[in-house]
Amino acid sequence: MPTVHLSLPESIYRELKKYANHLGVQVTDLIKMFINKGLEEYREKYSVPDRTEELIATINTVVKALEKIDKRLKYLELRIRENEVKLKEFIDDVESRINDLELTIQEIQEPVLEPEIINARPRKQRI
Repeated sequence: MPTVHLSLPESIYRELKKYANHLGVQVTDLIKMFINKGLEEYREKYSVPDRTEELIATINTVVKALEKIDKRLKYLELRIRENEVKLKEFIDDVESRINDLELTIQEIQEPVLEPEIINARPRKQRI
């Protein structure tokens, strides 16, 4: 075990000795207790807590949310493709109807040629 040598003012040493006698321990053991207590307080105040489990839980939540979003996105992409097909069919149908209407309008606008009634001339009889 490593050894540390301290130089203390006489007044502090007397106070430590008084408390050590009161607790029934050696001055060295009392100093070790104070050092341990001070280190614990320091760790509590300045150390970064282990947040590994919390971070893993957060990551898992984010992953689940992303999976949900991905599933929804795939569904929406499928619906878009379905709607594109339906829209194309609708446009083709409308264009076909427009063509039919244009032909009908064209037929209506063309003059109608009525057959001319020709009066029959009397025939000459041949003898």
